[in-house]
Amino acid sequence: MSGIRLAVIDDNPYVAWNDRVHPASSTFDIFLAALLDVPGDQIDEIILCAPVRPAQGPPTRPPIDDRLRVVATTPFDGIAGYLRSVPSIVRRNASILRDAFSVADVVWIRVPSSNAALAAWLARAGHLPRFGFVTGSARSVAASQRRAPANRAAAVAVGAIYDGIGRLTGGRHRIVVGRDIVSGRGIVSSLIEDREILDPGARQWPNSADRIELVWSGRVAPGKGLELVIAALPGLPTATLSVLGEGPQMPALVSAAQRLGVDARITWHGHVADRNRYMALLAAADLFVLSSGSEGFPKVVLDAMAVGLPVIARPVGTLAELAAAGLIVPIHAKVPFELTDAVWRPFDGRVDPQALRASGTAFARRHTRSAEAARLVDRLRSWFPDLPWAAPSHPSRPGSNLGR
Repeated sequence: MSGIRLAVIDDNPYVAWNDRVHPASSTFDIFLAALLDVPGDQIDEIILCAPVRPAQGPPTRPPIDDRLRVVATTPFDGIAGYLRSVPSIVRRNASILRDAFSVADVVWIRVPSSNAALAAWLARAGHLPRFGFVTGSARSVAASQRRAPANRAAAVAVGAIYDGIGRLTGGRHRIVVGRDIVSGRGIVSSLIEDREILDPGARQWPNSADRIELVWSGRVAPGKGLELVIAALPGLPTATLSVLGEGPQMPALVSAAQRLGVDARITWHGHVADRNRYMALLAAADLFVLSSGSEGFPKVVLDAMAVGLPVIARPVGTLAELAAAGLIVPIHAKVPFELTDAVWRPFDGRVDPQALRASGTAFARRHTRSAEAARLVDRLRSWFPDLPWAAPSHPSRPGSNLGR
């Protein structure tokens, strides 16, 4: 063996299809695989402990990297589904995680995570070092969703408890994704490859003098703020909107666009699984709009910057650091007028669009997938210097990624 073995606790759902494991919606597995490519073979093995259920049909996303060893934990449907079955889920997962941890050197706990407390207890019992990786806030997500007042208060309370447990169980070593990212000390689970970064001076901007082409990407669900972009379109009569993503709120938003008379200016691309096509659709726009009211550090911001798009976003979570550094144009309030005003700023002289594009591209170049993976390994080496870091490399293992 060379390098260390890393057990990762993840709540993102996965599906099994023809002896392969596919992410249901997450892209975290792509970043994970980059750690195996950090020079010097610092990471020997990654054991991904995540909920897996049988796929109901051919998955829309490609299978995860065969080098990731998947250990399937018990699947569940949201926080409510977990709470309804918590005793049986914990009982089943305890033996699953105990076996996974028996061959690990470090436990990586993503927060929020339903298995965070269990994983921390098992790591401590097994004298394994652990660290927390805070990717967002369940409380903030619950607060941003539209619910009846009583249901909303209950969801926020449960989310706060979920977050608190996760933060405590991560241990004294913790990374908040995106925090201190402008200074260079932060870490994000970037997907950007060097080849995807485009020279902002190599193409005309904007694409047309009489049209503004907006693009939005994400899950079309309550809390993501796409309704705000659609509501702002009547105040942007020359703007078109490309939506990259799908989700449960899509029928309601299609109807809302029709009522506002802006449906002809919206193109619904659905989920774009092919990374090259996704990046090309981003690059074809003039501005990227992120209207969510609850985010950790959304990777789509880096994607948009990599292809030279100015980013218009609400300065929530760690995006506030980017707004303070002048890397994004902030939407100051969750009302259509404020989004409309933010869109006009690169066009009316209040913001220099070329400087914004250049600084964004330079920022993306510093935070590629390989750069962030190396930064994370350096952080782990500083935290856990006694682990077996230096060793000769070995060829990657072939075979099924359903577990060994």
